[in-house]
Amino acid sequence: MKKIIALFLCGVLLLFTACTSERIIDTEPKTEPPQSEVNDGILNLAYSSVDTLNPFTCTTSANLQVLRLIYDGLFKLDAAYTPVPNLAVDGSIDGKNVTVNLGNFAFSDGTPVSVTDVKASFEKAKASPAYAARLANFESAGAYEGNILVFKLTNSDPYALSCLDFPVTKNGDESDLAVGCGRYVPTADGEEITLTANNAKSDFDPVIKTIKLLPVKDESAVISSLEVGNTCFHYNDLSDGVYSRINAHSVEMGINSFVYIAFNSASDIFSNELVRQAVNLSIDRTEIVTTAFQGHAREAFSPFNPDWYMLASKDLIVSKNTQGAAELVAKSGIDVSAREITFIVNSENPFKLETGELIADYLEALGFEVNLTKMKSAEIVDALNEGNYDIYLGETKLTPNMNLSPLFLGGSASFGISNISDTSKRYSQLLSGDCEIMDFINTFNDDLPVIPVCYRNAAASYTNSVTASFACCDGDVFADIETWSFK
Repeated sequence: MKKIIALFLCGVLLLFTACTSERIIDTEPKTEPPQSEVNDGILNLAYSSVDTLNPFTCTTSANLQVLRLIYDGLFKLDAAYTPVPNLAVDGSIDGKNVTVNLGNFAFSDGTPVSVTDVKASFEKAKASPAYAARLANFESAGAYEGNILVFKLTNSDPYALSCLDFPVTKNGDESDLAVGCGRYVPTADGEEITLTANNAKSDFDPVIKTIKLLPVKDESAVISSLEVGNTCFHYNDLSDGVYSRINAHSVEMGINSFVYIAFNSASDIFSNELVRQAVNLSIDRTEIVTTAFQGHAREAFSPFNPDWYMLASKDLIVSKNTQGAAELVAKSGIDVSAREITFIVNSENPFKLETGELIADYLEALGFEVNLTKMKSAEIVDALNEGNYDIYLGETKLTPNMNLSPLFLGGSASFGISNISDTSKRYSQLLSGDCEIMDFINTFNDDLPVIPVCYRNAAASYTNSVTASFACCDGDVFADIETWSFK
């Protein structure tokens, strides 16, 4: 049963669905977006009325995003996935112990935020749909003394602080819209929710003091409400591989969804590391990003998100080199044309499908005979489980600590990837502090159990009535909400 569940989750999270340092503004000519109906400076946002507004049980993207306005975590993440103290004053990691010093903060009802509140919130977050993955390596949380908490890890992780952005609610309040200590305080009138700026936060003085959350039933209703001006802002993670131009302005933001080529380690052709290196040199990431993903992605040259603070100033670019790729194939001694290889791609995702077609062209230019096998998500899970492939185009959403265990340590995304490879061994050393990040990346580049292609973007749309710098990021699409105003 556990294996079946793991495969199902892999099918949802992995391969088959679907803030960069520079935000890409849509400047193509279009009809001017409508002015929203603005009443006394109130910002209207949509939320899903068919989902809960409990941060530990809700699953829809719209609700998870707006709940970031109501609840704070110990840390918040900036555009580089740096853990920035929020309710915490600071934090440190020593082996499998994560120590956090909780600051002196109050909930919106005036009661102080205690280590008991954080511990209870942690336990609920660990079992929640939204936060379970990032907290999977956390065993427990307990008070040490005063306002100090110690979290116990199952395995060492030098980047674990980035996972402590789960929402903190008042202990004992199990209701939807439980008492929090975020930037806005909610009140409900039927299905209409009003958010009012939290006056208890001395460092938060927004231009927009009031936000209305308006109920919608589905994604199409969200888009319609934006286009007619009933709501002002909409976030789309583009996981379905479709970007539909709507009558609104848009801004791009990087997200933590890693797209890659993975090999069947049992393949007689791709078990040779020189052949894998040749494939790496043969692909044109710029073409894939600009053509297949229509610009809604960033090129990736390592398995880590290129926006990650740990990669700052590191030169990791790999340019297409057809001649170099051909030389590596020749050096391998492998006749890559000896048989047809099976390359699996998702037929239901246009971004992925066109990417697969481009990669097949690159491989054929190297002399491969490629059977581009287009499958639906459920079919892909079965095929990978049975080993009926040579390569596949995969995607997995990494947790904020850039955890690669699902790929390299036998986790949910490890189809065909050996967990005893040089990459896997070196990654374990990175987590335990026995090597530096570039030591791991250099080993990865020699081994290449997967080939990084890109990291996807999401798109946020907004009406002409709203003005802001829109410093959106994966950790919080409303990161600069205090600067938003109306024209």
